[in-house]
Amino acid sequence: MKKLFALLIVLSMFFVMGCSEETKKVDEFDVLSTYLEGTDGGYINNMGSWILGAGVLNANFDYSAYTVLDLRSAADFGTMAIPGAINVTLSNMFTAAEASTKPILVTCYSGQTASFAHTLLRLKGYEAYVMKFGMSSYDATLDKWTSNCSDQYAGDLVKTASPTLPSYDFPKLDTGKDKAEDILDERIDVAVAAWGTTLIGAGTVIASPTNYNIVNYWSESEYTTHGHINGAYQVTPGTLTKAENLSVFDPAGGNVLYCYTGQTAAATCAFLDVVGYEVKDIKFGFNNMHWTELPGHKWPKPYSN
Repeated sequence: MKKLFALLIVLSMFFVMGCSEETKKVDEFDVLSTYLEGTDGGYINNMGSWILGAGVLNANFDYSAYTVLDLRSAADFGTMAIPGAINVTLSNMFTAAEASTKPILVTCYSGQTASFAHTLLRLKGYEAYVMKFGMSSYDATLDKWTSNCSDQYAGDLVKTASPTLPSYDFPKLDTGKDKAEDILDERIDVAVAAWGTTLIGAGTVIASPTNYNIVNYWSESEYTTHGHINGAYQVTPGTLTKAENLSVFDPAGGNVLYCYTGQTAAATCAFLDVVGYEVKDIKFGFNNMHWTELPGHKWPKPYSN
């Protein structure tokens, strides 16, 4: 009887240990971020020529070299669109991308939604690009930029040095998956759902800057030369890795990221949403705050191609 009792204890221990191993969860954030960073920081830190500049998008530009995905409403798409373009949503654009045999050009009204979308496509391995200023640069009648370029917040900006960057713990992901590709698929769905509340007005942030964890996504010289939102941290593009500046974002939320046009910020927000952060992007970027101050990356109002 004693031998039987001892055997039952041993078997119970093996069962408990086996269950513990089965229920042990991976650190999903670490698995996903390591996969996306690769050996060189990953796409978000090595974006290259992802925006087709306004100077390129002239009357001779060959749109047929791309599969053009247009994220505007069906009504606006029906009124005017690039010949051959496909009207898609963030949710179904992957179906169109999968059928494509060409590089993908994503467009929208101002370029911010398209920038967000192109990052999600890139993270899934598609060669994707965006139009600078979106469909506003395609035809003057589609201009969404001119009325949103202003100097209305010039007096609210400061040229002080950046505060010391905060360092938060990394997010905790819980998709229930353990492979990076599967975690990525789940997190892309989260990012797509998040876009609807990603854009925020500059006035909202500037009125209550202490309510947000604000990140200025420029070089240090640009940050001090052109002015920035009071209290914003300066983070240099290309440094958003676990080993460097990714921890500046608060996993609890309240983050705001901004750049010149809002397009780079939108592209970066997509990546940040995927790895577990909730980050907002200022509509029309610095163009909406102090347009005349910008040395470049500014809407050439009125636009003429």
